[in-house]
Amino acid sequence: MSYYIRYFADGALSLKAIAAGLKSFDPQFKIDGGELTRAAEMLGEVEINSAGSDLFGEEIATKVAALNQVGGQAAQWVINRLQQSQSVGVFHVLDGERDPNVTWEMLQPLWTVLPGISPGLTHVEGQGFYDGPQLVLAIA
Repeated sequence: MSYYIRYFADGALSLKAIAAGLKSFDPQFKIDGGELTRAAEMLGEVEINSAGSDLFGEEIATKVAALNQVGGQAAQWVINRLQQSQSVGVFHVLDGERDPNVTWEMLQPLWTVLPGISPGLTHVEGQGFYDGPQLVLAIA
């Protein structure tokens, strides 16, 4: 099983900055060719899409269209934040044979590193949008 997490950053993200932040938590973290590993454990794949690129535009447009379908004040707040984004970190989390909770635990430093690089919103596939640890809009 795998799933996607997207971090819609207000500023610029880079693989180099994310890798350096993760290494400060545990030197066994590594991002090489977009693959995120910790020790010998493959955790997922990472891609950064920046403002001005086609993929960035598609990421924002897809989420805004889905949020327009949801409607409401919370959805509009999220849309406004997404439209201010300058980059999107796309994390394809691979659980493989292991318990998804173990993978989530192994990725915990990421949720400190990303906001340290730039404020932003996190979208967890199947859950919704988070502002830090706070769920601001649930979307299944």
